[in-house]
Amino acid sequence: MEVAKDQAPPKQSFLATSRRIINFANTNVPKANDTIVYIQGSWDLLHHGHLKRLEAAKKLGDFLYVGIWDDEMTRYYKGQQYPIVSLQERVLMCLACKHVDDVVIGAPYILTEDLIKSLNIKKVVSIKNIKEDAPLKRHQDIDSLAVARSQGILEEIEIEDEFYSVTTEEIA
Repeated sequence: MEVAKDQAPPKQSFLATSRRIINFANTNVPKANDTIVYIQGSWDLLHHGHLKRLEAAKKLGDFLYVGIWDDEMTRYYKGQQYPIVSLQERVLMCLACKHVDDVVIGAPYILTEDLIKSLNIKKVVSIKNIKEDAPLKRHQDIDSLAVARSQGILEEIEIEDEFYSVTTEEIA
């Protein structure tokens, strides 16, 4: 029986194995007394603005976790045209960045107390005045970092260099 083209299953474009992912990652593990920092986003089309933000976040502590929303979560909050590149590609791009110690693959959009506690996070970073990952209008009232804010661990920082305030949305 022949399957119509529009009904055929999607083709896997990237075969992720733990060995392939490890090739991009560093071997750092957080030490007991490290200040562990967390920053989250879609990290779509990793660009120089992202790199500046990751560098700034890393400067706030000793170990940087980067939360990366999965494709479905990104589409739900940002719109059907996002993400532009797949979760696997976004993970590998972030892991290849020298400022990133580890990633949380498929991180929740709304940061949870469990994630903070399980990773021993001491600071959660948010970038002021950047429209990167702006949610759709229907989601704009959601405070995805409310738990960090209530725990007093939210660090809102500003990137002053206009060159580094570029967003994926502007590129797209």
